[in-house]
Amino acid sequence: MAHEINDLSGQQWVCAEFMYKPRPSGGRERRVFDFTLASRLAELSHCHNAAALFLCSDQGVADSLHDLRDAYPHLRMITLLVNPEPVSPDDPYAGTPFACEWPSPEQWRRYRLTDRWARILAALEAVSELVSPGYLVMPAHDAVWGRGLLAKLARFSERHTQNGQPAAVSPYTPYQHSAIPGVDIPPEIIQAVNAAFGRDSRLRWRFRSGRYQSFWGKTGLIPFSLCATVRRDAETMVWEDDLEIDRAIRAAGYATRTLYITNPALYRQALPVFDREGAKAVIERTLHYSLNLPGRFPGEKSQFHQPLDFVGRLRRRLIPGLAQAAALSETLIAECTSAAAARIEHYGASWVDWGAYRYVVRVGDPLVQVWKRG
Repeated sequence: MAHEINDLSGQQWVCAEFMYKPRPSGGRERRVFDFTLASRLAELSHCHNAAALFLCSDQGVADSLHDLRDAYPHLRMITLLVNPEPVSPDDPYAGTPFACEWPSPEQWRRYRLTDRWARILAALEAVSELVSPGYLVMPAHDAVWGRGLLAKLARFSERHTQNGQPAAVSPYTPYQHSAIPGVDIPPEIIQAVNAAFGRDSRLRWRFRSGRYQSFWGKTGLIPFSLCATVRRDAETMVWEDDLEIDRAIRAAGYATRTLYITNPALYRQALPVFDREGAKAVIERTLHYSLNLPGRFPGEKSQFHQPLDFVGRLRRRLIPGLAQAAALSETLIAECTSAAAARIEHYGASWVDWGAYRYVVRVGDPLVQVWKRG
């Protein structure tokens, strides 16, 4: 990694983009991908001493991004190929594909950690020896940045310095899905996704209290000076990596904080989700984050099953279309919960496919199993 660290020397901003598949070849997926990525690279290009670090699954993925260098000639771009490593053949969990009755069970192999964790660790290593003040930024593909977002977050980080270190910070938006110019995304799908993730009307207050999870994977900034600590202390077999990074930073005596942003021009999210099945896939994956927590039923501790308070019920009555969108979201949540519960009852575990990998969750087990076929 020494060569890449030298390439990053003197940078104040390093944006790690996790690329697990090639840039979409066309259609709505391509337009959403290009719009969101362009928003981030444009904001990064306005920052002093900034670099984009593309952590790709293979050379084909890296090649699909090649023309970005021409679009942003003054932005330093570095590409690394990063993937998780498989476990040894004497893996104690080797029987999982057979016990869960997966097709061709002998073709599955377990990996040490998620592909996202592998790229997080690579990004942390790349910047952990940088001595200049600065931030590692790790956005999701659906993060849409407006002009001035990073500078605003940096000031927010410095205001919450603790034990001599600026805070790790994240923006949070109620617009978990939103429209993209020139792309046909049905408004009812956008509203259903936002209704599913917007059940907690007290969330803004929770962030201000400083006691709630404050580092989020949709866009998270970590000061360079904290990156070695996170890399050393984080438990990388915990699937929900943003929650684990939040825990590791707090345990080391430093701060994490969230800036709640209601201005969609400054920060929002836009998913390549265009229909009912796309929305359901997002809900299914998020639900699996909490299936390991024991409860009266699988996923009880998920944000999706949080009861609506008075404000939430009132909003559904007063905002046009929200009641219908919420009804769709609750139908999708119920379908995902029912399917996961059936798998747990039959196999003792549930799983979900995301990208090239399959993630297996067991009730009471905080660690996720990561599998790939072939």
